[in-house]
Amino acid sequence: MSVVLEVRNLDKSYGGVPVLKNVSFSLNAGEVVALAGENGAGKSTIFKIATGQVRPDSGTVIISGKPYERLDTLLSREAGIGIVPQELAPTRT
Repeated sequence: MSVVLEVRNLDKSYGGVPVLKNVSFSLNAGEVVALAGENGAGKSTIFKIATGQVRPDSGTVIISGKPYERLDTLLSREAGIGIVPQELAPTRT
């Protein structure tokens, strides 16, 4: 299988509070993966970084072998990266 998304050595803090410390993982084409952990463990932050919504303090996001230093939501979408959130935003009725 080929690696389609990889994050290497991600660090992210908010207000001096570390959320991610040296996080690395990769996802292969055709693979189904679940990221599980307690509230506040950094799961959403990892995906926000991978989709260009948030910039890491340090680390690299690699999509299909191409490293991105300034990933944004448009580049991420064009590269085929998307997320399905656990909870959808409420809709108005």
